[in-house]
Amino acid sequence: MAIFAGDAFEGLFELPPCSTDDEREVCRDAQAELIADSQPTCEGVGDRVCFVPLGQVDPDLVRGLVEYYREEYGLQIGILTPSEAPWQYISPDRDQAEGAAMAEYAKELFPDDYADPKVTLIALTPLDLYTAERDWRFLLGTANEEPAPHAIVSTYRMHLGSWGLVDDDLVEERTRKLVTKYIGQLQYGLPPEDDPSSPMFDNILSVDDLDHMEEPLRVANR
Repeated sequence: MAIFAGDAFEGLFELPPCSTDDEREVCRDAQAELIADSQPTCEGVGDRVCFVPLGQVDPDLVRGLVEYYREEYGLQIGILTPSEAPWQYISPDRDQAEGAAMAEYAKELFPDDYADPKVTLIALTPLDLYTAERDWRFLLGTANEEPAPHAIVSTYRMHLGSWGLVDDDLVEERTRKLVTKYIGQLQYGLPPEDDPSSPMFDNILSVDDLDHMEEPLRVANR
C-alpha cells in the first residue's frame, strides 16, 4: 500500500544518501550516533519490529520512535545497523529514490530478519521517494505484507508547512503517524479505514492528512 501526495517541493530539505565517499563523510556522525543503539539482527522472540536507517536519518527521531512504541504498545522494537541508501535505486532525473525497491533493500541487508514472518522491518530515510508503477509526484511511504512484512517511510516532506520552516516536533509526529499506520497493518493485521481521524486511514494524500489522524491504535496489548 503506497502513501503519496500530489505536489512537489523540489530542492527542499535535501540530505545526501551516503552513497559516495564525500556523502559518507557527511553522514558518518549521524549514523555513528545510532551505532551504539543498533544491532546486527532483530533481537527477541515472538512478534517484533525493527527500524532500518537508510542514509542520514536523524538519530533523535529514530530513538524517539523506539521509546514511543516500547512504552505505548509494549512492542519488542529495535534499530538495525544503519546503512547507506543504495545509489542504484535513486533516479538522477527525478532526484528521488524508488520507494518499493528501497523498502525491499532490507532483504539484502538483513536476509534472516526479512525471511522471519514474526519480524516487521520498517526502513527510515531522509530521501524523497517516488513510485515506478504510477505517475505520482512522490511517496511519503509504502508497505507490503508479502513476501514478508516490510515498509519504508520518508521524512523528506514531513516538515512542510509553516512557511517551510523545519519543526522537529512536527516531523517526528508525522513520521510516527505513518509508522503507526504501517505497524497497524503489518504487525497487528488491522484493516484500512475511511475515517480521516483513524490511525488506519487509507486515503492519505498529503502531510495534512497525517495531521488529522489521531493516535493510538486500538489494539488489545497496549
